[in-house]
Amino acid sequence: MKQLLAILIILFLNSCITNEERDSYLIEGTLKNIPDGTIIDLSLHIGRNGQRINSDTIIDGRFKFNDTLKIRPSKMSLKFRDGKNYYGSCDLWVDYEVIKVDGYSKYPTSWVVTGKNKEQVALNSIKNKIRKIETKKDSIRLLIKNSLKGADATELLWDAFDSVETIANAIELKAIEENPNSLSAIEILYRNAKFDSTITKNQIKKIYDKLDTSYQKTIFAEGLLSIIQEKNIPEIGDSMTNIVAFDPDGKKYDLNGFKGKYILLDFWASACAPCVQALPETRNLYANNNEQLTIIGVNMDDNLDLWKKSSQRHNITWENISDGKGSIAGASAEYGIKVFPTYFLIDPNGTIIDKWIGYEPNELTEKMSQHIKELKI
Repeated sequence: MKQLLAILIILFLNSCITNEERDSYLIEGTLKNIPDGTIIDLSLHIGRNGQRINSDTIIDGRFKFNDTLKIRPSKMSLKFRDGKNYYGSCDLWVDYEVIKVDGYSKYPTSWVVTGKNKEQVALNSIKNKIRKIETKKDSIRLLIKNSLKGADATELLWDAFDSVETIANAIELKAIEENPNSLSAIEILYRNAKFDSTITKNQIKKIYDKLDTSYQKTIFAEGLLSIIQEKNIPEIGDSMTNIVAFDPDGKKYDLNGFKGKYILLDFWASACAPCVQALPETRNLYANNNEQLTIIGVNMDDNLDLWKKSSQRHNITWENISDGKGSIAGASAEYGIKVFPTYFLIDPNGTIIDKWIGYEPNELTEKMSQHIKELKI
């Protein structure tokens, strides 16, 4: 009897351990039909950027991740390192709890995540409705990626993908209309609204108006608001739109404060190869013309740490600012940025005199020489 009572007490105490009492997260995965030795990566997401933070090798169909968090909960994703035989990712919200991941296929979008934090519960309510469709999308993408059958076959595959995606978007929209108050719902709606023209501004506004105040303050909700409001994007001949942002040291800058010189606005991102390719020419222009020209790099990374490390690595010495809103809202929405790099050349009075996208060698010098007669090369 005493032995039975002791067992019951232990079981009771274990049941009383809450997520708050944990000091780390634990992700435990069980996969079937995946060979041992397969590497799986765990990425942390900030905004739209994901950065790999850990990896594990599958042994006996199992993997495990255990660590602490800077932000609770945090959005993460699981993905196979092998991009030839596998495709897609498994999104999950991680808090200080035990999170179970169960999968039966090579497409991580089909995996089932079990967690108690409210953001994971909300994500599951959407994913459970489209899991099979998402798996179908990823199977088509894998075929496209490995297709050797020519352009015609690839075009047919893309048509099939677009058809399946349209169905998935409609199901997601209905689920979000019913339960809009979650970080996943807001992000999914923003992503779909940017690329699916069938989602109307009226539909977005109705969902936005249902959001709790705390969710309306999130970055993706601000992105939704920028879609709804139809901002007037400045064009050649217009006055520049003011930007308030900060440099890597936290110093505040106001774009209007730079009037009096020519201004070159360079909207760039760390992962943008042409942006990095343009840096030597940008550096040369800055060094030779800083008396009459102010160059301002406006960074579009969602992850501020990524921006700061990239700025240091590339030794950016000209004005280098970010409003922390990446390509989702803020400066990117005010200037209608869709491609990196995007350049705006502004005269000393604050009027936009040229605008172009992309980079080719010597293009910056050629473009600016057309407007600044005393430009030093």
